[in-house]
Amino acid sequence: MQVFSGRKDSRLIAGVLLGALAFVAGAFFVTGMAVNHWISKDAEAHSTLWAQTLANAIPDLEGIAEGAPPSAEALDRIEMAKGMGKVFKLKIFDREGRARLTSDAEGISTLSKETLSDHNPLAAQVVASGKPFTVVKEGAAEGRPKVYASTYLPIYRDGRLIAVVETYVDEAETAALFRRELTTAGIGISLLLLTLVIGPFLTLRRMARARALSDARATFLAQHDTLTGLLNRSAFLSQLDKRLASVTATSPGLAIHHIDIDGFKALAEDLGPDLSDTLIRLVAMRARETVRTLDFVGRLGSDELLIAQCSLTSREQAQAMVARLVARLSEPYALEERDIRLSFSIGSALAPEDATSGRDLVHKASLALMFVKNAGGRDTGFFRDTMEADMQRRRQLERRLRLAARENDFVLFFQPIMSVASAKVVGFEALLRLPDGHGGLVSPNEFLPLAEKLGLLPHIGDWVLARACEAAVQWPDGISIAANLSPSQFEAGTLPGRVAEILAETGLEPSRLELEITETLLLRDDETVMAQLRQLKALGVSIVMDDFGSGYSSLSYLWRFPFDKIKIDRSFMAAYAQSTETVQKILSATVALGHALNMQVTIEGVETVFQARALETVACDRLQGYLFGKPMADIEIPASLLNEFLQTVNQVAELPETGRTRTVAIS
Repeated sequence: MQVFSGRKDSRLIAGVLLGALAFVAGAFFVTGMAVNHWISKDAEAHSTLWAQTLANAIPDLEGIAEGAPPSAEALDRIEMAKGMGKVFKLKIFDREGRARLTSDAEGISTLSKETLSDHNPLAAQVVASGKPFTVVKEGAAEGRPKVYASTYLPIYRDGRLIAVVETYVDEAETAALFRRELTTAGIGISLLLLTLVIGPFLTLRRMARARALSDARATFLAQHDTLTGLLNRSAFLSQLDKRLASVTATSPGLAIHHIDIDGFKALAEDLGPDLSDTLIRLVAMRARETVRTLDFVGRLGSDELLIAQCSLTSREQAQAMVARLVARLSEPYALEERDIRLSFSIGSALAPEDATSGRDLVHKASLALMFVKNAGGRDTGFFRDTMEADMQRRRQLERRLRLAARENDFVLFFQPIMSVASAKVVGFEALLRLPDGHGGLVSPNEFLPLAEKLGLLPHIGDWVLARACEAAVQWPDGISIAANLSPSQFEAGTLPGRVAEILAETGLEPSRLELEITETLLLRDDETVMAQLRQLKALGVSIVMDDFGSGYSSLSYLWRFPFDKIKIDRSFMAAYAQSTETVQKILSATVALGHALNMQVTIEGVETVFQARALETVACDRLQGYLFGKPMADIEIPASLLNEFLQTVNQVAELPETGRTRTVAIS
């Protein structure tokens, strides 16, 4: 942050110094004029005094002026004056301005009528005017003082002019003293004035500089994030609007990249405030290093950055920038001997294609980021026109979901599960449905992930479990009910106790309740989860691994917990028509593995009679799918379900033999 440039300061200081020198020079000039004035006045006073004194001391002055020789007393007085060191020359002129007596270093000489010189102009002038005249000279000829005064004084007796006396007085010592004292005084006055001028100037200068620095710092802090030094939101938008003002359909465009650090909140809790702040600063520093000098970077939130990529000529250029950002920002960060690896989600929007104002462009980049985050994060995406409508639908769904969770406004459907050995319905799976408020239903694939994000699944799951058990109590003995558990229901650590309460409240036999979990829960490798699973199993309920085979580690979990049943994911049946032989081999091996571990095996997704007949050689225990019944309300379960089920069994039995011996009789 620079308030005054070095060149500007140098010019200002040079100006002040030149002004000060000019001021001192002026002060010395004025002081010199004062010295000369006082020397002149002092010399005039001295020489006039000496002339008057000598004129009064010489008794025969009038006679000398008329040409008479000077008396002995006059000569003594003249010599006495010269001996005092002040008067070094004396002249007496007659009434016509002609010299009659001269006394100097060579002695005293008089002039007779025969040797009279011409009229002295100055003496004649004094005779004519009757007024004294003084001349002060410096740097005189050799033999004379450096400073002396010459005064022509007319002498009157009884009202008449009797002579003109000229005295030469040595003023060198007095002038030197005057110069020393007045120069010293001038210097003191100059320094005092300089102190009075420059001192306040420098003080005001320091105050102005401190104020300017304070104002500049305040301005900087008002426009920048204090932690990273990046532009804050308002300053970023202001600069963005300035850049967008020059963006047209034919000129280079601009891209906004909204960057979010995946899972930063949990990481910050682990690192602590100091290290997490350091990490944010490092991310910001790398972002600045990655962009060009014409681009600019801002901080939007604790773990969110905004980058404006200017002078954009193509969408590919923006995509290349995103790739560079992901690559650079994802490199390890060294913090206290720890290598921290981060992943990022980035949403981007283009101008003028997507928006022409700063706020709209940032909003659309944020929408693109939200779509990336909703899809699981760790990815990038550009804004699409449909995102606005999709986000509106999501907000409406969120409001509907919160209301439904508050008022338990859900519906439970039940899908039958068929026993292959007995060709009978042996259970139902409880499936949650959300009314859309207009007579329809919202797809579980749409609202369940949102409920998970909103933290509503523990409450919803508890309602599903209680409602499913209430419905199952009304069914004949031996018909089980299967309910899905979400990972969030295990977080509080109270799930086994709640299940026990529901079983006690509804009167359902624990053996009729099947609790289905997925691989996602086991990925946590949390002993608290495993302990709760063991407690649930101790209640007498069955624990089922759902969607078996859909993940990467399903097999590795079979030895860690003694599941009662496994349900093979419906994706195998969906691929059955394309890879019949391969899928059938996988299914047979999986069923054999389950049986070897004393687990019952259910195959989901059976949609056609052909699929059901083909599965006869797989030797699984149960089948579930639309072929045997679609999800339905509990009031639809009794007679109609049994009739449809018998029709399905008969269709399977009437299919022509394929050369394979059936091991299960369906009749």
